[in-house]
Amino acid sequence: MFSSLILITQGIRADIRIVWNTLLFAISASVIISVLSLVINLPIYYEMESGADVLTETRGRLGNANFFFGLIGMYLLIQDRNNWYSKGKLVKITAILSIFALILTFNRTFLALLFLETIFLLWVKFDAKKFRKIVSYGILVLLIFFGAYSTNETMRNQMDKRIFSILLGEQSIAEETIEDNRDIIYSAVIEKVTSGYYVVGLPFKTPIFTWPPRWSTDVERDIRVTDTSAFTILLRYGIIPLLLSLLILKQLYSFSNNLFFRTILILYLIASLNLDIILRLNSILFIALIFFITRAQIHEQNSIHSEDGY
Repeated sequence: MFSSLILITQGIRADIRIVWNTLLFAISASVIISVLSLVINLPIYYEMESGADVLTETRGRLGNANFFFGLIGMYLLIQDRNNWYSKGKLVKITAILSIFALILTFNRTFLALLFLETIFLLWVKFDAKKFRKIVSYGILVLLIFFGAYSTNETMRNQMDKRIFSILLGEQSIAEETIEDNRDIIYSAVIEKVTSGYYVVGLPFKTPIFTWPPRWSTDVERDIRVTDTSAFTILLRYGIIPLLLSLLILKQLYSFSNNLFFRTILILYLIASLNLDIILRLNSILFIALIFFITRAQIHEQNSIHSEDGY
């Protein structure tokens, strides 16, 4: 967050196109490596023993910290196809790979947001070409989803437990996501807040709560973050950093009227209610860079207008 704040206040002095293409290349490479690791023994999972089965250890979910770029990827595939930042093969390859990674993580929050984003983008400006794209990508998504379901038992168990059990009414969302899960987190947050730790945050070595073992291979763990970004910032650093973080995001939203930037910012903020993506993951960096590439587009248009005498 500190690095992103510097970017926002000082600006990017390098060529923004090079920065954007470098980011796209890095995300594509990370997804490819993560997918290959499912079939080739690559030493990228530090907590795994040598020779352990990756899918079993990860309970059938792809491990990749860039999977939530899939929301940006969906936007780039459907919307703003005439802008410089959405042109070229690298953009399309990265967008498809990031969506692919998002699906294979089986994260219900992001899958739901991906669906809502698709409906929103179709509603913003409906045309036949956009509709054909959405249908084509939707078919690709279903093929990936059911391909994973039919070819691997671990993934099938993951989908049955996390998705189909809810869709088929075998259990409610509250039973699956809150009971014996987030209720532990909520109770711990309330306890720490009422103890006054919201002022300057907890000492670094003090966990927010202790997570009980839930699987045969699981152990009791001290947890220092929560599944809600605001709670994590509040309890780790205090009320002032939380207010400053929210103020920066609000100012960015107010300063930019670009649909791309505002859509992604809102989707990430919604996701942050159920995942700590603002503090610990790359989303703030993505938000900062999207802010700059959309501003660079505005500057490019302004310079063209100036040359034309407008």
